[in-house]
Amino acid sequence: MQQPRPRVPSPTMNFVIAALLGVPGMLNLYAGITRSVPGDVLSGLAALVYAVLLVRDAISIKKTGLPAMAQSRMLIIGFGCLTVYLIGMFLKHA
Repeated sequence: MQQPRPRVPSPTMNFVIAALLGVPGMLNLYAGITRSVPGDVLSGLAALVYAVLLVRDAISIKKTGLPAMAQSRMLIIGFGCLTVYLIGMFLKHA
């Protein structure tokens, strides 16, 4: 009996999500630096950090077939980035 193929995230989707996070992240970071708004800087950095993490994971999946880190660790880092992003949005609109 054959073993089922292990489930791994799609590297293509990781690249797409990284692009969708990275472009607005760079725009927020640029706007925050030029207008001296700490909320924009925080939200831009959080989006860029997670985008870089997704690109790193996608490259690892393409090369080795396995993610760069465990799913539980990715979730914790993702929730951390989301927290920083939401704090930045709060500061931006407060």
